[in-house]
Amino acid sequence: MRILSDHADHSGAGPASQPGLREQPAGPRLLWARWLEGLGVVLSPAAAALVVRLRLMAPSGLPDPAIHTSYIVNPQDVFSRYSAALAATGRLREGGRVGFLVPARIDYLAFGAVPGFLVTRYLLALVAVVPVYLLLRRLYGRAAGVTGIVVVLSSPVLVTAWGTDYPDSAVVSYAAGALACLAMPCTQRWRRAWIAAGGALLTLAVWSHGVAVPLAAATLAAYLGVRLARNRAGLAGDIALLAGTAAVVTGLLAAASAVLLGHANFIGITWQGIRYLAQPSQSVTYHSANWRWAAYVSYLLVPPAVLAAFTVAVAGRFRTMPAPVLLAGAAAGAQLAVFALLQFAATVQDLEQHYFSSTLWGGVCLLLAITVAELSRPLADHPVARWLPAAVLLAIPLGYEAAPRVPPFGWAPWGALLAAAVIAAAAAARGCARLRRLPLAATTTGLALAGLAAAVLALTVTPIPRHPLPPGTVAHRFDPAPAYATALGGSGSIYIDGYRIATSLPAFVGPAAYRGEQLLVWRLTARRLDYLTYATGMYHSGYNRLQGETPQLIAADRSLLRSRRPAEVLLLGRSAASFPAARRALAAFRPVLVRTGDLRSGPLALHAWVLRLNVYYHPPGSRSAG
Repeated sequence: MRILSDHADHSGAGPASQPGLREQPAGPRLLWARWLEGLGVVLSPAAAALVVRLRLMAPSGLPDPAIHTSYIVNPQDVFSRYSAALAATGRLREGGRVGFLVPARIDYLAFGAVPGFLVTRYLLALVAVVPVYLLLRRLYGRAAGVTGIVVVLSSPVLVTAWGTDYPDSAVVSYAAGALACLAMPCTQRWRRAWIAAGGALLTLAVWSHGVAVPLAAATLAAYLGVRLARNRAGLAGDIALLAGTAAVVTGLLAAASAVLLGHANFIGITWQGIRYLAQPSQSVTYHSANWRWAAYVSYLLVPPAVLAAFTVAVAGRFRTMPAPVLLAGAAAGAQLAVFALLQFAATVQDLEQHYFSSTLWGGVCLLLAITVAELSRPLADHPVARWLPAAVLLAIPLGYEAAPRVPPFGWAPWGALLAAAVIAAAAAARGCARLRRLPLAATTTGLALAGLAAAVLALTVTPIPRHPLPPGTVAHRFDPAPAYATALGGSGSIYIDGYRIATSLPAFVGPAAYRGEQLLVWRLTARRLDYLTYATGMYHSGYNRLQGETPQLIAADRSLLRSRRPAEVLLLGRSAASFPAARRALAAFRPVLVRTGDLRSGPLALHAWVLRLNVYYHPPGSRSAG
């Protein structure tokens, strides 16, 4: 049975080569086949969007993604308005996540708001899909590569992460692509190119979000361990290459950030954010002291269940398995272990915030694809049967899309039972390898893989059940749960309309007239609406918003106005009926109506007024400023 492609070697974790190996020139037909294969891989995200009906944008539920959107659309204005007011508390840390913001900003400038969003997501999907496909193809064959594509592009967690401007959208792709690059079997000619590519993606992940730091550390630790165990030749030089790649990528990001975002020192911004969030007061606010909240979150069972299924698939072969397979398992296990330690033994909320926990799924998806390929090895030599795993893994999300209903449940008992079913299905599929008759072996293997995939999908998409809040659980547990259930077969049109409205706000408001010209937001609608939350988030509503939702100033709002001294107030609401009363409530601050607007997209409408508070509006050179 052919496990590796003709020009691959697996004696090390992707870096070894065969000295006498020479690539043979390809004939015209083979070249055409390779071009068509490459085109199919490049077009696979578009095909998946059509076939599985991937939701192209996800609900955010929180202002955090919109804060990042503001840096994509108008970063210089954010720094100009708020650097002096917010920098000391690390609240401009989102502007330092350049591994995500720089490519997203380029796509915004090239294509506009919504098209740029979709182009960025397509490229992020390719960052994950292409290395995963090549790794699986070289290890197990073309059919296994297609299985890897199906696993990645049908993951509700990855689809949801890609659906917002929160940087986990980039981290999940960078993490999957980096691990596949570091594990890539290759010839000596391409060895260091793949290592450099893996290092570049890990660096981009780290500079996309701080939660990628433990992911990158776990990946590199696993890589080092596998290299020490399997192939130490040239290890020192490869480590130096990884370090040099990280330095070069960081320097390029600094230059790009200066040009595109107006701020080169993203490391300083990031460090300020880390120091601020490391304070005990912040840990108490965002990290739950009680672990029992996890018993209601079934999608957290997926990483350990997949890791256990992988262990079953390769049991008895640890000493002889290809180093790339060993690296994938070691890295995914190390990532899960580090995240669990940070959550339950330290004070980092990396599992209780789905924006953070989602970053584990890059490694999880790669490991799941390898597990399926390992379990279906007996079918690899048969030209038709080898495609059965990919077909089965595609059929499961298609079946869910036809009837997307999974009842809510926690760990007990259904979550634990389904996690056990994942492991049992892996054991059953491995047992099918002993069957000699191909039709029987293919049928039973397909059924076992269908059970495995269905159990993983059910654990992922089940809603979090209603439950009493355990003692010691922080308030943010009331934040909206991730919308994994609607990632496949769901519609993102309403969220696209909201995104289009929110990204038009900076042009409506206009740039700051002078550095330090702050703007506060006043949302005059009590009802919680996703698109309105996103719109207010464009101006950092967690810190720059008046709390009252009626056209009357409450005491906290008066205090905020006097302490922050904003030059402008942006009024937002579903209706402008209460805006005149709000203007009268601000009479003591001498408000002047600057502009009004009615922003619409599809069925959504947002009314907006900009009021200048002449008490605090003092541009440089004016008599008041002097």
